[in-house]
Amino acid sequence: MRRRDWLAATAGLALLTSLVPAPAAAAPPVRVVLDGRTLNLSPAPFIEAGRTLAPVRGIVEALGIEPVWNPQDRTVVVQNGDRYLKLTIDSPIACLNPSCTETRVLDVPARIVGGGRTFIPVRALAEALGLPIEWDANSRTVYLGSTAGSPSTGSVVLEGVTQGQVITGPVSLRASGMDGTYAYFYLVDPATRKGRMVAAGADVTKAYRFTPDPTQAGERQLMAAVRRADGTLVYSAPVTVRIAPDTTVRPVGIDYGGVIDGPFTFKHELNFVATHVIYQLVDLTDGSWHNLATVGPGESYTWYPRTTDNGPKELYIYAYDLNGNHYVSNPVRVYVNVRPRTEFTSVKEGETVTGRARTLSVSTNYPVQSVRFYLDGRLLATENNYWWTFGPQDNGTHTLRAEVTAADGTVHTVGPITFRIDTRPGLWMYGVGPGQVITGPVEMFAMPNVPADEIRYYAVQNGERTLIGTAGLTQKVTWTPPRGGDWMIYADAFHQGQLKVSTEPIYVRVYLGPTYGPKPIVEKSRFKDFAAEMAVPSYRETGMSAALQVAQAILETGWGQ
Repeated sequence: MRRRDWLAATAGLALLTSLVPAPAAAAPPVRVVLDGRTLNLSPAPFIEAGRTLAPVRGIVEALGIEPVWNPQDRTVVVQNGDRYLKLTIDSPIACLNPSCTETRVLDVPARIVGGGRTFIPVRALAEALGLPIEWDANSRTVYLGSTAGSPSTGSVVLEGVTQGQVITGPVSLRASGMDGTYAYFYLVDPATRKGRMVAAGADVTKAYRFTPDPTQAGERQLMAAVRRADGTLVYSAPVTVRIAPDTTVRPVGIDYGGVIDGPFTFKHELNFVATHVIYQLVDLTDGSWHNLATVGPGESYTWYPRTTDNGPKELYIYAYDLNGNHYVSNPVRVYVNVRPRTEFTSVKEGETVTGRARTLSVSTNYPVQSVRFYLDGRLLATENNYWWTFGPQDNGTHTLRAEVTAADGTVHTVGPITFRIDTRPGLWMYGVGPGQVITGPVEMFAMPNVPADEIRYYAVQNGERTLIGTAGLTQKVTWTPPRGGDWMIYADAFHQGQLKVSTEPIYVRVYLGPTYGPKPIVEKSRFKDFAAEMAVPSYRETGMSAALQVAQAILETGWGQ
């Protein structure tokens, strides 16, 4: 157990550390060249998540533009004629017009760097102002031109929705107009300029399903982005839509007034994002109710009614959103009318049984008072889940029948069925298994399928055999390994002093050194912030939701503990 905990902690730590970029080797400084002239920028530009950030004032003043800084809302505005760019510090949303009805999502947001200097992504500035821009990776140089061209928000087009569309249910989104390695789709709140990724995939040509979320109802903007082969992201123009999900919960495959006379699979349809669904059944005879099952929003549930469930019922289906609000279906009235059912669950008609034992059991859909098993017409057992042992002396064809007395006194019969026993003399070891790592004393016992009165247990290492102990059939022995390394364990069964059968050799490894449990990465109360600091840069690199990464880290590492 300790070793598994150590492995889990190691895997969780690997998950977290994988979010942290490795230290970069020494590299030449980043340069910005405007119309062939190297700009003397201080502080110096730097690269974050594959994007070049540079001090805004140094670049835009070289373009003959005066940036406008608003310390209250921490925004910087750069405008040149009808070209407009508004950036908010630490926000990934850039406004491309004063009303912010046209926006784009940035890989890396604007930053306040030491000394209070505002740094902005150079490519976002160039594309907003329509300036030509190139990047030379070898010399780590950004080349800018000061002659504006046509406005550019990329050449990606979002297909599947139109401006002003009211989205009440799932729609298919597609990013067209550009080849790439990955497609992303974002839903943005135009009031807060914040949003979330709602779909993504490696097939850029594929349509992706977007299901509206009731917790995001209202005016929103949908955007598509394509990651190109060089790692850069190109975004579509935003499409303003209204999210108004149809929150109807629809039962599927069950009719009002229908009869349920056996196992029945309940299904439902949802047109909105839900966290889970509860199937609830109300007994119309006495008004009592109980939840049949809790399932995922896309899952179904198969119900196996019992005779005690017979009578009129009403089914309600509850779907819950991300805020815990529930939406309920219209009631579906049904009548349950199942007949008593009895069947074997351990031995099947025509089966060939091997080994040394089998659990004999029957399954019913009614309350049981008693069970009796008959083998070849002879009473074998008077209890359900009976542990039946057999040996080579029982080889051949047999019949099995069961009688079940219900709580109301009715006797139900199942069988007889015909099956074969085909087994060989054997001895089975319990308590240790092949490949097991043993770190201390271990208990073991062995059971034969032939008559025996004594079991001898042995441990072998490097050809030297040691007697672990001798015990009766129902007794265990304890082995305390004298040293580590690879061992072979086996047992012999004797009857009246004669060797009858042996187990298969079991190869194990003994480790007697110190064992290590999980070690906390950070205090539990600080873990969310600790993980978030790594997840946010990873989100900018990969597009994977930072919240999802943090949740996964919490799950995998137990809050870093």
